[in-house]
Amino acid sequence: MSTLEELRIVIAKITRCDEQEIILETALKDIKADSLQWLQIIIGTEMALNIEIDIDSMKELVTIEDFVKLTESYIK
Repeated sequence: MSTLEELRIVIAKITRCDEQEIILETALKDIKADSLQWLQIIIGTEMALNIEIDIDSMKELVTIEDFVKLTESYIK
């Protein structure tokens, strides 16, 4: 399963949105999630991919593609 697919599953589960709405070009600000939900998304991603994400690095991300690239940088 690709990193995008994993992120889609986690984000859709937490925000209750349609997975198909989450594409690489989707702006993170367009995902209807509050700060607690974003924390759950980060933790869910870490658990799904067995990685640890630096939360401070999330502040610089703009799109789902940025999130995918960041996540992939932690996968060894």
